[in-house]
Amino acid sequence: MQIQNQIGEGLFGHIHKCLTEEGNTCAIKIYKEECPKKLREKEIKILQSISHPNIQKIVKSDREFKWFITELMNQDLYSVITKYGTLQQSTIKQILLQLSNGLSYLHQLGYVHRDIKLENVMMTKEPNVKLIDFGLSVYIDSNKLYPRHCGTPTYMAPELHQENNLIIGEILKKSDVFSLGVLIFTLCYGYPPFTIAKSTECKFWQTIEQKKWQAFWNYFDKKIIRSDQHFKDLIQNMLDPDNKSRFTIEQVKQHQWLNDEGNLNELL
Repeated sequence: MQIQNQIGEGLFGHIHKCLTEEGNTCAIKIYKEECPKKLREKEIKILQSISHPNIQKIVKSDREFKWFITELMNQDLYSVITKYGTLQQSTIKQILLQLSNGLSYLHQLGYVHRDIKLENVMMTKEPNVKLIDFGLSVYIDSNKLYPRHCGTPTYMAPELHQENNLIIGEILKKSDVFSLGVLIFTLCYGYPPFTIAKSTECKFWQTIEQKKWQAFWNYFDKKIIRSDQHFKDLIQNMLDPDNKSRFTIEQVKQHQWLNDEGNLNELL
């Protein structure tokens, strides 16, 4: 195996291009020395146990869990909108549909991702989109307690910012939906819907927390005209501050906004 240039870096490891012994160009994640073996082993075993067209595919790993090889993908969605700006709604619909299918698959198996964000969604050359980076993912028992404060702050649901250190496992599925809602909103408007879901200084979060949606949309529609009421309804249900009434991923998939066929032609 030949390790080539670095193409990315995450919290727990560096990503390089590599040429396998079979002559295939892939990506290899090499864990940082400070990354605990228990965490490395968990991520690799999760990837080995799942298979879905919208989730990164593991090719090979070493016995000591120091690295693993996956299919090579082009670039993440954060890079796309940083370079080219917001995306068309037909593109966003297809991205949401593919990610919802992948997330639904995970949730049905009992996994939660726990770090859905633009940087953790990669594009393939077809193009398709795939969820990556399962370093924070866990298999949940619905009634057991899990660490609460986990994820990227600007994507984290409000229940993850509460002072109590533990949270019921089943709620974490709704936390994934919240993060996905932040991601989809950002693809549409070019910036996130709030700074952090606990700050008393963020007026945008205050309007969401108080469900003053008309005031919320009035501000953002001054910047970019988005008159699609179905889109707004979907976002409101994905970003619902109350996890009990927030959409499940199955409700997202069934929403009317996704009834119209989308495509990824723009990403070509």
